[in-house]
Amino acid sequence: MLFAPQIPELQRHIDHYWIIDNIAQLFHGNSSLYAYPGITPDMLIVLDGYYTIDYLGKRYTSSKSQLFSFLHKEVVMDLTHLKSCIIIKFKSRGLSSLKPFMDQKTDALMKDSVAYAADVFDTNIESFITHLKGRSVSEIASELDQWLFRHYQKEREGFVVQMAQEISPSCDLKTIMEATNYSYSTLERHFKRDTGLTPKKFQSLQRYKQAIRELCTTQNADWQHYIEAYGYYDQSHFIKEIKRYTSFTPAQLLQTPSFIQVRPNYS
Repeated sequence: MLFAPQIPELQRHIDHYWIIDNIAQLFHGNSSLYAYPGITPDMLIVLDGYYTIDYLGKRYTSSKSQLFSFLHKEVVMDLTHLKSCIIIKFKSRGLSSLKPFMDQKTDALMKDSVAYAADVFDTNIESFITHLKGRSVSEIASELDQWLFRHYQKEREGFVVQMAQEISPSCDLKTIMEATNYSYSTLERHFKRDTGLTPKKFQSLQRYKQAIRELCTTQNADWQHYIEAYGYYDQSHFIKEIKRYTSFTPAQLLQTPSFIQVRPNYS
């Protein structure tokens, strides 16, 4: 079940909690979950079972909760033995959505972008997860609100969050530059400090994530639609950019069951 945070400060940075009490029902016989580079951090909290991750040429098998702050390449998760879990989906603003909750520098988060949650937050998360087990989904959502709010510090919110709230929810560079009279080099300094990415890389990832979210939702194979809707130069540009980030063409993504069926509100 999906739950939105109820605390206003959390709503600025977190999209939803996805509480899964029977993960086997989601996969329809396919237990592999693909994830791709993007600007949406995710946190996987394991309630029961374990998982296997293939990432950057290495394989990890663990029952520990994971934080995916940024994916440099595609990652494949085998969830065959994971029975129940929680996925916390942060806003699609890169590391700027995470930083209000942790005392970690951008460079460190980008370098160790897939890490055990206890190493990024604190070891108390393990006792907190034990506390969640056996509770109802609504109780879990409420407990998550309180736990995250205890970690929240407003002074860690940076320039990108401010721009998203006050000027452009999509962090459109042209709109921000016109409103602030900042040069691109100034924006680049702010974006790299807050998100770990240059403004151009941030916008490129944002565009592709929006395109594949619509592709997932509508399964519309009219590539010209995406070219016009998201500002790609032509069909070749659209297909190459999707493949560059996902290793799949748009047509292949439509044939990937886990891409279509598993993640809700994919972005």
